[in-house]
Formats: sequence, C-alpha cells, structure tokens
Amino acid sequence: MGMIEQFTPNWHKIFDDKKLDFFVKYGYVILDDCFGKKTLSQLQKESELLSYQNAHLTHGQRLTDVRGDSTVWINENCPYGLAYLKDIERLGSFFNQVFFTNIKRGEAHYARYPVGHGYQWHRDNPAGRNERIISAVYYLNNDWGDNDGGEISLVDKTNITHQISPKADRLVIFDSNLLHQVKKTHRERYSIATWLRCDDAL
Repeated sequence: MGMIEQFTPNWHKIFDDKKLDFFVKYGYVILDDCFGKKTLSQLQKESELLSYQNAHLTHGQRLTDVRGDSTVWINENCPYGLAYLKDIERLGSFFNQVFFTNIKRGEAHYARYPVGHGYQWHRDNPAGRNERIISAVYYLNNDWGDNDGGEISLVDKTNITHQISPKADRLVIFDSNLLHQVKKTHRERYSIATWLRCDDAL
C-alpha cells in the first residue's frame, strides 16, 4: 500500500452548537462528506483486500437469519483502518470534554454484507452491560441508490424511526443503547462499524 494520506476531521468545528443540541435531544447525528475522497478511497481499497470471516452474535453463534455480515477487526494489519480509528478516538476525547462520557478507547471492524442479508433489531450493548458508549458507522459504498436497500433503521431518543442510506463518506454517530437494524441489502455493502468504550483494553 502507498503512503497513508489521512484527512483528520476537526471535531470541534464539525460539532457546532446546533449539532451538539441535536445529538443530545435525538441521540444520533449524520455527517456527510466526513473524511473526504482520498481517505475514502484508501479505506475502500483496503477493505477489498481483506479476508473476511463470518460474524457471530455475542454468545458465539452464527445465525444468518439474525445477522449475515462478515467482518475483519481493525488491527496493525489494517494501516488505513487504524488511521481512521485514531480519528474516531479523537472524537471520543471530544465527547469526554463536552459530555463527560469517560470514553477510554475505540474498536472497529470492517463489515461486508452480501446480497440478501442484513442484521435484525439490536442494541450494541448486550443486556446487562454498558461498556459501549458511542457507536459509529462509516460507509464505503459508491453510487448507492434508493433501490439498493441496506439502510440502517434507527430509533432515536424520542422513539422516531429513521431510515439512513449507506452512502459513501457518510458517518452515522449514535448512542450505543439505541435500537437499530441493518435492512437487507440488494447489492454488496461495505462499512466500518465502530464503538467508543469506557472500559480498559483486555
């Protein structure tokens, strides 16, 4: 791979008072054109070279009627993904300043959904646990159309359900306890799923 040319978002500038107030009220925010074309292209190319493994539920079972994605956790073998994760961890530091969230670290994986698969309704914290504070999904799909499916359905803090298309360079940030699902996709769908956590690394 070539040199990593990462555009680092200025989270303080992006999250103006209007967006902060929106996030507090509704528990989510959508950021379009977030990282730029160069960073998007680097992440897209890296995602296409990886060896994906079938994802499992928290208790270790593979149930394709519940979730049908395959994943690759971001580590030292994913240099562009690691650069992305560092930027998201800077977002965690920003949230600590404005919301006192006690975020300590981030984790992320690439996700690939084949045609005809999605992920049924769930929250990112399993029952009885609360380590994940903020969830984020970054989308890698060029020219995503209205008929391509794969939207995330998200129930906000006011109990309104939103349908959010997985368009390229879109970052969706939301409270990890919000109920959401990935609707069945009609073309192969790529993203990076990310969590900001309040626990220490194992």
